[in-house]
Amino acid sequence: MDAPDTPESITLRKNAVRASMREQLGSLPHAERAARSAAACARILKSPAFQSAVCVMLYMPLRSEVDVMSIALEAFRLGKIVCVPRVPDGGRSMHAVEIKSIDDETMATDALGVPAPRSGREMPQDSIDLIITPGVAFDLRCARLGRGGGFYDRFLAKAQRHSTAIGICFDFQLVEEIPTEANDVPVHAVVTDRRAIEGSASSPVLALPNPSNPQQSSGA
Repeated sequence: MDAPDTPESITLRKNAVRASMREQLGSLPHAERAARSAAACARILKSPAFQSAVCVMLYMPLRSEVDVMSIALEAFRLGKIVCVPRVPDGGRSMHAVEIKSIDDETMATDALGVPAPRSGREMPQDSIDLIITPGVAFDLRCARLGRGGGFYDRFLAKAQRHSTAIGICFDFQLVEEIPTEANDVPVHAVVTDRRAIEGSASSPVLALPNPSNPQQSSGA
C-alpha cells in the first residue's frame, strides 16, 4: 500500500515538476515560443469567455511563459477593460490594476522581477470577468502549479465565484496529475498550443465539448 501524502512529500513532488518544467522551458527556442504562444492565444480569443468579457485580467509574461500580449492588444481593440497584476513591495496580496497601454513608460519591474504597472486604477475582483492565468504546469483536472508564492491561489480563491479563470501554457506543461493541497485553487479550463481542457463538461467556458471526450476539445 502506498504511504499517504504528507505536506513534505507533496512539496517534493511539486518541486520535481517545477524542475522538469524549468529545464524544458529553458530549452524552448524563441521562434517556437512565439509560434506556440500565438496558437494558444488564438484559442482564447475565439472562446465565449473572452468574447463576452467586459474586463479581462492577464499577466505580463516572463521569457519562459506563454506570451499573451496578443490577447491584450485584441482586448484593447475591442474596447475591453484590461488589467494586470501588481504586488506591493513586501506584500502577500496581488491586486489587479487597469492598464491602457503596454510600454516602458507604463510598466516597471517589481520586487519579484515581473513587469507591473507604475500606476492605474485598481479593479475590484468582482468586476473581472476573465482571468488569464499563468502556471508552471497544469493537469487534466485543471489543477494549477505555480512558482510557490501562492499569489494566484489567494487571488483566485476570492475571485472564482464571479470570474472565469483560464490557465494557459505550452502543451508540454500539461501533465497527467499535479499533487495538490487544500489551498491550491484550480482554474475553470486550460488552453495550450495544441488542445483545450474544460474543467466541467456541464459548464464549458471555451467551446462545446468534444463528443468523444467531454472534458477535452482540441479545436477550442
